[in-house]
Amino acid sequence: MGSASPFKNVLLFGAGGDRIGYHVLNALTKDGSFNVTVLARDSSSSTYPPTVQLRKVSDDFPHDELVRALRGQDVVVSTIGLLAQANEYKLVDAAVEAGVKRFIPSEWGMDNSDINNQELCPVFKGKGEMERYLRSKESEDFSWTALATSIWLEWALETTFLGIDAKAPYNVGVSGNGRKVDYWRDGTHAFSCTTLEYCGAALVALLKHPEVGINQRVFLSPFEASQREIIAELESQLNVEFATAHADDKKIVQGAQTDWKQTKNVFSAYQLVSAGILLPEYKSGFESSGKAPILEHLLEMPKLTLKGIVAEWIAADKSSSEPMATA
Repeated sequence: MGSASPFKNVLLFGAGGDRIGYHVLNALTKDGSFNVTVLARDSSSSTYPPTVQLRKVSDDFPHDELVRALRGQDVVVSTIGLLAQANEYKLVDAAVEAGVKRFIPSEWGMDNSDINNQELCPVFKGKGEMERYLRSKESEDFSWTALATSIWLEWALETTFLGIDAKAPYNVGVSGNGRKVDYWRDGTHAFSCTTLEYCGAALVALLKHPEVGINQRVFLSPFEASQREIIAELESQLNVEFATAHADDKKIVQGAQTDWKQTKNVFSAYQLVSAGILLPEYKSGFESSGKAPILEHLLEMPKLTLKGIVAEWIAADKSSSEPMATA
């Protein structure tokens, strides 16, 4: 490995907002090795760095417009969200016709090829179906690589996604710090952890080594940590004690699956994503459960630690440094 990458022109779809698309765009532009283009809807008002070329298409993504927009691109990277998954199929069809060499689908999560994960959660099922579609399009000229990133830990701490509420509310009495955790099972299942910035760096590394991950899912696992290990690190660095409770995982999963079928409530889908991370049967500890290939075994990546991520999150979180209001 190490020869010059044939990938030079990279188009990103889904770069608006402040989640994975933003961080992928930032990693691509910061690296400077690629000609970066963003694809957006005509109605989009998002703005991008001056070094980034912007191409727009009609909001309903007509095939001919997409093909024209994708001409000359070596790689198409998708970071679209759950509600826009149908548009990814249009993007794949246009990429094949436009002569795109590599397609990166909007995975950024778990092992969506695992049938148990697909049965658990509609997000995993939809992304697993996208993988099957990509396999049907494989050729000498067109390949794909999916990136399983597990949970972005700093984002999870900010959003209480892992049953951990690490923020200090300002309306509690002086006797309590307001931070709490709902342990799933006993809270000891260790799952792979990443950050948004790390995932952007991983995507750049893959594009620079196109021989890695051809027509397969590549797993990120810089380290694994459990709810209890995360809480221990938070308590140590914040010098507080978290209130604890225990989640009824069967009730949560059954309720979320029923609600999704009846209402397509996105919150229910996200509850099921949480279950896929926090319950051991869904094998979210990529390295410990034998998933392969693990990117960190193949390419040199930045070092991530639980201690470092928690420290950076605390430094960025206003509620950790501001005094709480008295009752």
